[in-house]
Amino acid sequence: MARRDLIGIGGSAGGLPALVALLETYRPRQPATLIVVLHRAAETRHLLGILQRASPIEVCEPQDGAVIRPNCLYLAPADAHLLVGDHHLHLRRGPRENNFRPAIDPLFRSLAVFGQSRATGVILSGYLDDGAAGCRAIVSAGGAVVVQDPADASSPSMPRAAISAVGEPEGIASAAEIGERLSRIVAEPAGPSKAVAENVKLELMIAGLEKAKMSSEDKLGNLSPYNCPDCNGVLWRIEDGPVTRFRCHTGHAYTQNSLDALQEEKLERSMYDTLRSLRERAALLREMAAKDEATNGRLRERAASYENDADTLEDLILARREHA
Repeated sequence: MARRDLIGIGGSAGGLPALVALLETYRPRQPATLIVVLHRAAETRHLLGILQRASPIEVCEPQDGAVIRPNCLYLAPADAHLLVGDHHLHLRRGPRENNFRPAIDPLFRSLAVFGQSRATGVILSGYLDDGAAGCRAIVSAGGAVVVQDPADASSPSMPRAAISAVGEPEGIASAAEIGERLSRIVAEPAGPSKAVAENVKLELMIAGLEKAKMSSEDKLGNLSPYNCPDCNGVLWRIEDGPVTRFRCHTGHAYTQNSLDALQEEKLERSMYDTLRSLRERAALLREMAAKDEATNGRLRERAASYENDADTLEDLILARREHA
């Protein structure tokens, strides 16, 4: 009899201490596989060692094509999506989702497609809402979702988004309590599976670089008036229950919140680039004016105009910071 022996865990800001607390109480009653995505930078190589010391089961970063083994925790390596296949794991450098690679949504979609009712998705502490759409995919396929109590999370945004996305997760608990709950869940029989929606399969293929083109997005949603902050391509709007998402024809994907955050970051960077250009332009014109008596008056006027523009832009940047 199939058991609920495939556990996907996702976390971001504050997710590592939450995962350590979970593992400290995780004592599985039956063999199971944990597959973990933590938003991480390429230089966080110490992460594997931390989990190896905390985990009661083997911990490794898998190679592409690794066979899924019980009693093993697979940690997504930096800069690659970790996807579940048919008894195997796959690493793909597909487009970023929600500004991250690895991202939680691709892993959870793969669990929905290949794990169905065997899959349980766990959302831990984190900023914004990566994993919310993936939780909906798992539930739609007959799996279940457990969420860290927002009151227990140092960054409650991701747990709150997951709760909103699925309505009623199977459990909302502290990280330590989730470890105890998973210890029991992995011994429970899997319930009936449900047919996986075609759009979930399609988005999984896009994350795996198997099918990313304009005709793919036409099947997922409608054209929006927004451009992709990463590649400047057009974005398709995807209405996924309470979750509004966007995806471009090269595959970059965002929730509404992650799109807002990246647009804000790009706008601020652009404003600072413009401020630097205005200051440099004014300085160059004043240097030219000092060497050319015939036109120095006009050059100084132009320099003053650029300096005024720079002062106005600087005031705008400061005002935006105060209202952030």
